[in-house]
Amino acid sequence: MSDEEFIQGVAYPHPFDDLAVTLARSASRYICILSPRLDRAAFDREELSAALSTLARSSRQTEVRILVADTRGLVGRGHKLLELARRMPSLVQIRCLKEHPDWNDQTIVIRDRDGVLFKPGGSDHDGFYEPQSRASTQQHLELFDQLWRYSVQDPELRSLSV
Repeated sequence: MSDEEFIQGVAYPHPFDDLAVTLARSASRYICILSPRLDRAAFDREELSAALSTLARSSRQTEVRILVADTRGLVGRGHKLLELARRMPSLVQIRCLKEHPDWNDQTIVIRDRDGVLFKPGGSDHDGFYEPQSRASTQQHLELFDQLWRYSVQDPELRSLSV
């Protein structure tokens, strides 16, 4: 997939999943993911987990933050991004926000300060991909940061020690 042009009408989960990997691979500072359930079809991919792992280990200043509303599917069936967060808890954070009036179940992947992949709430809507838009990315990052402030750590997501 090209990382240079605006794409309207991005179908979910594919090619949304490939574009999420493209953003993760090209990130130098951070990736933020906002998703109601961190759908397996779009996010439970080895390529995405590997790209986020590489980013998280690349520098002390890098950040991977994932915000979900419902963690039951992650814990119950397992998920590559949950496994990654459990292996690297100080570098990859998954937090939970059950509901917030500003979150309408949209799914967003934000790269650094200039790349965003967005799907509106509701499964019948296509999203858009803007790999070079500081203005759009900033708008989505502000929403993410606001929601992150209200989120909590879910004890179910922690690694279980035996």
